[in-house]
Amino acid sequence: MPHPAQPRLAALGAFYAIEKREGNDWRPIADLVSGPALGERVTWTREALSGRAGVDVEERVAASTASLGFFARLLSPVCGAALLGVEAPQVDALWWQPADGGPLRLAADTWGEPDPAAVLSGVISPLVDRLADEHGVSTQVLWGNAASAAHGAVRMAVQADHSLGRRGLRLVERLFALPELAGTADLGPPFVRRSCCLYYRLPGGGYCGDCVLAHP
Repeated sequence: MPHPAQPRLAALGAFYAIEKREGNDWRPIADLVSGPALGERVTWTREALSGRAGVDVEERVAASTASLGFFARLLSPVCGAALLGVEAPQVDALWWQPADGGPLRLAADTWGEPDPAAVLSGVISPLVDRLADEHGVSTQVLWGNAASAAHGAVRMAVQADHSLGRRGLRLVERLFALPELAGTADLGPPFVRRSCCLYYRLPGGGYCGDCVLAHP
């Protein structure tokens, strides 16, 4: 039987969906956090971006781009659950599958109280450390990516369900009071992060809507 929260989260969009774990293709979240899968996904992202752009994309740009997808996918379900007032997948019980387009597939064995702080400290913080150490991305850029992902997770949920607007404002305030995200952005409106994700370094990339370089 699916968990009662699953259809409600899925209704917010693909980044919020949690699947039932069936088959043997699922990998524990620890494989992404501390295993070889992180480097594999950065390499895949670099090859995909280079093929699309027709030039060799810098490794740190690919790693930053990959992190945006990771962070948004990991934060969206817990933020969505907090807004809906339902249980969330527990971060240490997550399983994942890579996707060659679109968000990573996620499944969970255990559900409980939504805790974005646990996602930030338990998964995103070690990913930030590895992406900085192994792929040369500034930690300021990476925490800015996490800030953008957190704000985007709330914003997209509210766009999917307008009744969540007031809860969304309160959740954003709570998120950006957490130590990991404090000082990473100006909440606005408009929301502006205090760093750049480096996407502008791709041919034709330009600036994201919340980029500090787009709001001098």
